[in-house]
Amino acid sequence: MERAAAFDLQVELVTRVGVQPLGPEDGSLREALTSLHSLFATTREVLHRVAAESPPPLVLPRIAFVLANQYLRPFLATWHSALRRHEDTCPPGRSAIEHERLWPRAVDMRAHLADLREPLSSTAEELAALCGIDLLHPARPKET
Repeated sequence: MERAAAFDLQVELVTRVGVQPLGPEDGSLREALTSLHSLFATTREVLHRVAAESPPPLVLPRIAFVLANQYLRPFLATWHSALRRHEDTCPPGRSAIEHERLWPRAVDMRAHLADLREPLSSTAEELAALCGIDLLHPARPKET
């Protein structure tokens, strides 16, 4: 059960913007926050499921706890309300994405999002070691 949960969490992690780079003009910061918030919720759900269905000793709860509370929670707590305050000032007729790109703190938020890549990638590597399948660095097929 723990290996399967580690794989599930790794899938969620390596397919998110926290691990996959977001270029300076790409995507939406709101969508990035929504994705990372969803990852936070998934991490909590995995913690509940593993604790209820797997006998100790367990490794995954520590990995998931660090992911949620040391990496995701601080980022979300800092940037969710800051971006929301800016979004609330969007004038009629301006698109949300255009307004977001005009936000003076957008560059800072993108930099902090980029700073998450290393610890989230390290977490993905821990999950890969636990489940035995590395989705972040998949093996290339051997040439014949």
